[in-house]
Amino acid sequence: MSQTRGFVHGAMLLAGAAALSKLLGSVYTIVLQNIIGDRGMGLFQMAYPIYATLLAIATAGFPVAISKLVSERLAVGDADGARTVFRVAAAMLNGAGIVCFLILFLGAGSLAEMTGDAEAAWAIRAISPALLLVPMLSAWRGYFQGFQWMEPTAVSQVLEQLVRVVTIILLSVWLTHAGYGQPLAAAGAAFGAVTGALAAFLQLLYTWWRRHPQVPVMVDAPRSSAFRLSKRIVYYAFPISLGAMVVPLMNNIDVITVVNLLKHSGFSQAGATTQFGLLTGRAFKLMMLPTTLAAGIGIAVMPAVSEAFTLGFRRLVWDRMDMAIRLTILLALPAAVGLTLLAAPVDITLFKDASGSSVIEVMAAATVFASLQTTVAAVLQGCGYVYLPVLNLLGAAVVKLAANLLLVPLYGIRGAALATVVSYLAAAVLNFVALTSCLQVGLAWRRWFLRPAVAVFIMGAVVYAAARQWLAWDGLDWTRTATAAALAGMILLGGVVYGLALLLTGSLEEQELASIPKVGPLLAAWCSRLGLLR
Repeated sequence: MSQTRGFVHGAMLLAGAAALSKLLGSVYTIVLQNIIGDRGMGLFQMAYPIYATLLAIATAGFPVAISKLVSERLAVGDADGARTVFRVAAAMLNGAGIVCFLILFLGAGSLAEMTGDAEAAWAIRAISPALLLVPMLSAWRGYFQGFQWMEPTAVSQVLEQLVRVVTIILLSVWLTHAGYGQPLAAAGAAFGAVTGALAAFLQLLYTWWRRHPQVPVMVDAPRSSAFRLSKRIVYYAFPISLGAMVVPLMNNIDVITVVNLLKHSGFSQAGATTQFGLLTGRAFKLMMLPTTLAAGIGIAVMPAVSEAFTLGFRRLVWDRMDMAIRLTILLALPAAVGLTLLAAPVDITLFKDASGSSVIEVMAAATVFASLQTTVAAVLQGCGYVYLPVLNLLGAAVVKLAANLLLVPLYGIRGAALATVVSYLAAAVLNFVALTSCLQVGLAWRRWFLRPAVAVFIMGAVVYAAARQWLAWDGLDWTRTATAAALAGMILLGGVVYGLALLLTGSLEEQELASIPKVGPLLAAWCSRLGLLR
């Protein structure tokens, strides 16, 4: 497999794994709500954010930092250094995991009291053992990614989420039917994080045992001490962790400002809260789903860029950056246009009615900018500019606050959605400016956008016609099941048209198509025989 094809293959694997995991996560929340009721769901939601916060403190940024340092060591033939990176990082992560586990398990009662319901302690204790397993998962994933071997990460992510979802459903059903009550049913659901992590742990342990990656050792390879490596791990992990926390900061800006601004604009308390639910519970969740694909591309591109940058291969840095940005646009642009055109049927299918469709239409544009800023941030950090993307995101948060204050009084909840679009646009622009100034490279706007834009226009025209026909047939009055079937048909139609349009416009190259896992080589051979590839 060529370097380009290998990178694209890894990026597609991680993007697909992220999307599938996100889909499984969306499914279980709907099912769990019906099993354990509103209070049970509330107890579960009290435990999970506390766990997620401690997990972010213990592990966020480490897999990417490990992958970057491992790829750097491998680039100069320092196999021992790559293994030292793994050992040092694993020790640091396991130590942090143990501390966070003790805080969560021993402090469950106090933490539950802080949330406002003492019975949440059961769920908090049930989820705490996951903190003993997930840190090691992070170390292994980062190590494998440093070899640009993405299959273990992709498989473990999907397996972890699948086992987690199955455990959540089975335990919550059993504990509810056995009469143990909502607190213990919520605890059973929370324990799914432990079984999911254990399944992924065993899968990666097996991978490590059977297919541990090897690399030739260069006798004169420069070596790094464990202390120096630990400092570098923290140096790279810390800004990535900060970046991971900026997105919640932007969400908290909405929490603080939107409802109050709507109330000052004349909405009642109930009306303002309902409008806020349309923004965060519908539009934002739909916008973030395609963005997870860009996160997968970013995970794949950072070690690839880091290796090329370390070796001084500036042309290879450009090639990998170019491929990552093109893949991001090829995935994010049709997702944004499709979400805009199909906002009403998507809203009805997932959320029972179309009351949030106008907000979804506005928020959809943020998909492109959020995805691009994620990918370009990974390129910058792969080249050693680890703090620039974080500063740019903080600047975008300031833009978000100013835009909320300006737009929400004028346009209501659609103004808040527009402010999100503007803030991610600002982050993307700042990252591209940093890219040109730091790496002294030009930006191939026509190559990246022009042909994909033509393909998306063709797809959009077909989907728009189909959506208008659905409305002409009184689609808004259809049952939810019928609307879901119509939506599936329109998505399938749009996907087929988009794929053909990419081939006809020359937006997709043979090696890129062949890099799609499983079906790519067959599709590439078939399209090549038809003369559709260049």
